[in-house]
Order: sequence, then C-alpha cells, then structure tokens
Amino acid sequence: MVIANDIVDNNNNLLLEKGITLTETYIARLKHLGIDRLSIEHPVLENAEPIPIITEDLRLELTLCFKALFTMKTEGIFTTKLQTMYFRQLSTTTENVISQIGESMPTILNAEIRQPTTDNVSHAVNVCLLSLVTGHYLKLPRPALRELAIGSLLHDIGKSIIPLIDGKPLNSPNMHPVYGRDLLRCHQISSTAARIVAEHHERYNGSGFPLGLTGKTTHPLSKIVAVANYFDNAVTQTAAEGRPLPEIIENLLASSDILFDQNTLRAFIHTTPIYTLGSMVALSTGQTGYVIQNRAHYPLRPLIRVFHKAGHDDIDMANQPSIAITDIIEERNQESCSS
Repeated sequence: MVIANDIVDNNNNLLLEKGITLTETYIARLKHLGIDRLSIEHPVLENAEPIPIITEDLRLELTLCFKALFTMKTEGIFTTKLQTMYFRQLSTTTENVISQIGESMPTILNAEIRQPTTDNVSHAVNVCLLSLVTGHYLKLPRPALRELAIGSLLHDIGKSIIPLIDGKPLNSPNMHPVYGRDLLRCHQISSTAARIVAEHHERYNGSGFPLGLTGKTTHPLSKIVAVANYFDNAVTQTAAEGRPLPEIIENLLASSDILFDQNTLRAFIHTTPIYTLGSMVALSTGQTGYVIQNRAHYPLRPLIRVFHKAGHDDIDMANQPSIAITDIIEERNQESCSS
C-alpha cells in the first residue's frame, strides 16, 4: 500500500515521503504520533467503488432543504409561511429520495448510504437515508415511507428551537423531541411524523426519553429511526475515539429487545453496510487488503482482496471464521487511517 502524499507533523517536519509502502509498523507509529488521516494510492479495484444510494444533486437538495429549516431563528420557524416555503418542498424532495432508494435496494449492501457526520444537518440526512433503507427492506407501503422520510429527517429539529438563556438551554436538552413534535404539529405536518420526532430517543425497555415509552407503546416507525439515529452517532463517536466499528454491531446485537426492537434491529443490520467498498483494512493474519464486496446477513464478514507481488487473493471472510478485521486503515473517500 503506497502513500499518495507526503506526511508531515504539526511543525511541518517530514515523517514519510510520498511513494513509501505503508507497513503495520508505520501505521502504528503514525497513530502514536496522532496522525489519523492519510491518502493511499489505490491499486485497481474492480467493482469496488461504492455507488451513491441517491444522486449527489438529490442529496444536496435534501441537505439544503433541511438546513434552511434547522438554521432558522426560533421566532421565524413557527411562521405560517414556512409551511409553503419549506415543508412542501421537503415533501417533494423526500418523495424523490424514496424512489431512488427503492431502485438501489438490489445492491444496497455495496452502496454508499451515509457520509461522514460533521454537524446536525449531515446527521439528519444520514438518519433519513438509513431509516428509508430499512423501511424499504421491510416492504413498508409508500404512505408509511413518506411518514418515515419526514420524521427521520426532522427527528432533531427540536434542537433548533430549544429556548436559551445566556447561551444555555432553558430546559433539559432531552426535551428536544417534544419541541420538535410541537413544531410539526404547529405546521399541521402529519401526526405520525410528529410522533416519530417525539419518540426517536425512546427505548424498548422504557429507559429512553422524554416519556419512557416501552416497545409496545412506541410507534413502529419510531423504532426504525431510533436504531438509525443510534448507529450514525455511534459511527461518528467510534471514529473519533479510534475504536473498531464491529463494536457498534456487537452493542446493537446485545441490546436486542432491551434497547431496540429485535425485528427492526435485524432488518437494519441486514441492509446497512459496515465497511465501505474500497476501504483498506488490517486483518488478524497480519495482512492488509481492500473490501470489495459486502455479504448479506454477514455485516462483519466481507470479501477482502489482498494484493501481493504475484497478483492478488480474495478472502471470503464468511467462510474464514478464524480471520477477523482488526482495523480500518483507510475508509474509502474519507482518508482515515483509524476506525
């Protein structure tokens, strides 16, 4: 694996030159020095380019539409004009998102669903797309998908209108689901979407907030958004802390019918790729390779391509239980050398 650019420290001292072959020793040393991002010259990887689940233009439209609402001042967001200006546009945009995701479902495990979460806006878009993928997998009817799209995209809209005094929330930040629900009700957005917003932090065993609802009393669509919201936040947190991605799936599985509904959780895991196609990973064998295909029902056991002087070998981890991915050296399109 060849480094694409010179790597320097904070004082601009050269650590590794462009063109040097990356080894496990170099990776460990770079991490010790706090270097967690680098660019790798990728060998040719046929069929290992993740296909965006929706077009870039549609993702941008969805992002800008939500951002316009989220960044609006509290006194403006409750005005009646917004119902025409933004919520109607949001309805049209999400309709197109639902259609494009439906077309992508046959290859969903090798698609790019989420992108790095950098703020509340990108998080909302990720949660919306992850939720809709699960909804399609569960074969929800179109009206339910519409409710899911709006509710999941606006799940944190209440954070934009929490009253502040001296820069601090007037009430507990855990009340943002209630503020969001009230906002949707004010604009006469569907009661189901408002309920999703209100319930996305509720947990199966009643340990969530703001009402402590149990699995039996939480709306089925809210359960989907609860898992998607947890997953996107967990991916961001594990990446920041340098912990392995498999921990997320392990924690989700351990919380089945405790924090999250089992059937919803199963559908989510079966349709959500953990490793992005083209990502470079370290294996327990000491080898490094690239993820070239994800496996249905085996989110942690993708097909790995390992290059060597004579060519390459493909390791089907679904049939190699003794081999594990120990680290993500570089995630495709994110230039990260830690998981």
